[in-house]
This record gives sequence, structure tokens and C-alpha cells, in this order.
Amino acid sequence: MKSSAKYKSRELKLALLDSNIWRYAVDAEAQGALLRAAREGHYAIQISPAVVYEALRLRDLPLRNRLISLMTNRRFRRLMPEAYSESMEILGEIRRLRPDWLRPNPDSTFFARSRNDWSRKMGGFWVRCAESPNDEAQRVQQMEGSLLKQASEQIRGARKQMMESGWKSNPPMDKTFAALPNPVPGWNGEMVEAWRIESWAGLTYALSRQGNPYRDWISPFVEVDHGLLKSPGWVEFWLHSTNAKALPRQWMRWGHSMAQRFRRVTNGSGGDNQLFTYLLETDMVITSDKGFVDILEECRPFAPCPLPTGHLVPAGAPGIEAMLSILQDP
Repeated sequence: MKSSAKYKSRELKLALLDSNIWRYAVDAEAQGALLRAAREGHYAIQISPAVVYEALRLRDLPLRNRLISLMTNRRFRRLMPEAYSESMEILGEIRRLRPDWLRPNPDSTFFARSRNDWSRKMGGFWVRCAESPNDEAQRVQQMEGSLLKQASEQIRGARKQMMESGWKSNPPMDKTFAALPNPVPGWNGEMVEAWRIESWAGLTYALSRQGNPYRDWISPFVEVDHGLLKSPGWVEFWLHSTNAKALPRQWMRWGHSMAQRFRRVTNGSGGDNQLFTYLLETDMVITSDKGFVDILEECRPFAPCPLPTGHLVPAGAPGIEAMLSILQDP
């Protein structure tokens, strides 16, 4: 099933490559073949900032630089960061449900400058990566700190909690409800869809931190420092009012983290959670990670939006051959 046109505009079909595919292309010295596929194939090959960030974290500098050189080539279709796309969905729900939260005079200049840093073809994030990968890697390290490590630890902790509670398999996602451990103003005390609690907790934390990307995208339009995040209205907004179809990326994050609790956790699990939010912007995703495809299929029947086709390819050079064949298939 193709993803809805609501989430993307396109001329060609769209293909999103997982980070392992980019690595195999460099290892096999198949950069030229991938660039030809981007120019001549039936798919526009997309590159997500989450995958670039993963490359920037590498300590093998020659490998990192080869990856960044390939990823920043202008033949690939560059996506906006997931925090931007998620924030635009959240702002849309705020405009629909709580327009009184909106600033009367939004900081449009700051927002436009931030967005242009990602979208411009000359200069900005992509050119900085290509020309100064060392500087950009240091900036990413300072920005992220230990966030990815904390994300992996949270996933491991959640999996341990599930196993200790006696759950041996993932319950159907449309039957997964939860309740807060203690009364909170704005919550009606009843069980709610589990994604709501996770999103409320995650966004409350993110918006309360200076420099957090979600804060950078949302705060130009919404005042978050004068009690909103502790208000009953904020709790009600997340636990009872919002619509999953209007916040599909929040649901996808939760769906991935929920399914991941019953699988082996790796250092890449947090990055996979980021990549999952980009699935709304593509027609297919190509990966050699069986767990990623399994979780995609587990989410498909319950997701609030159509999901792309998942293609599982072998690791290494055989995977590159398979990927190139897929990209040439009309």
C-alpha cells in the first residue's frame, strides 16, 4: 500500500534507505552505482537527517567522511528532521483544539531561519556536513549528549518490565491501554490509549529543555514557559483530546517502542525509533534489519495512516545488488 499523498508530494516514487544500506554501499565502493540509480532509476532516493546523524557519530573518521560525502550528494532527496515534522503535526492540533495557546505575535523570523537551515540547497546543514564533517559531528554530539544512550536504556528497561510482568508477546496495539499511577489534573482517571501517555510525557520533557529541537520548532508559536506544561489543559490535550490521525508520527514512535520491548535491544534501537517517523514520507523502505521490517508489519494493521512497503535485503554486497535491482523495478 502506498503512503497517502497527504504526507508527501512527488513526481517519482519514493525510496527511503536505512543506515545499513548506506554503509554497505560505501563498503562495496558502490557509491557510483547508487548515484546512477538516483539519477536514472524509477525512485527518488531519500536521505533522512536521522541517518546522517548516525554517520556523524562514527568514530572511524575515514569511514564517516566517505559516508557523509555520499549522503550529502544533491542527487538524493533531503528530508526535514523528524522533530520538525512532528512539531508541525502538534501545532496543527493546537490550532484545531487550543488556539488560545498560540502567541498573538509568533517569532516567525526565528522559525524561518531554522527551517531554511534545513531546506536550502546552498549552505545550511547539508553543506556544513559536506564541507566540515568534524565541526558538525561535534555540534551533534553536544546537542544530543547522552540522549541516544538514555533511549536505549529506556527501551531495555521497558522490555525487562514487560518480561517480569509475565507478558510473552506484544498485545494488539489497538488494545493497549494504560493509566497514570497517580491522579493528575486534566486526566479523567480512566484508561487511555498508551501512545497518549508516552507522547504527553515525552513532549512535556522536550519542551521544558532549552535547546531541544521540539522546543525550537514549537516555542516560536506557543508560550511554553509560563505554566502551560503543568496545566490541566495540557494533560487533557494529550490524554483525551488529540486525534491519532492528526499525530501519526507520535503514534509511530510509540508503536515502534512498544514492539521493540519484546525484541533484542541494540545501540541502534533509538535511531530506528527516529527513522520510523519518516515512513509517512515514502513509498518503500529498504533495510537489511529484519527486526525493523517485522515491527513495520506489526504496526501496519493498527497505524493511523497508510505505511510504505518494507523490502528486506541481505547484508553486505548482496544487499546492494538487491537494492539496486529494486530501484530499477518500475
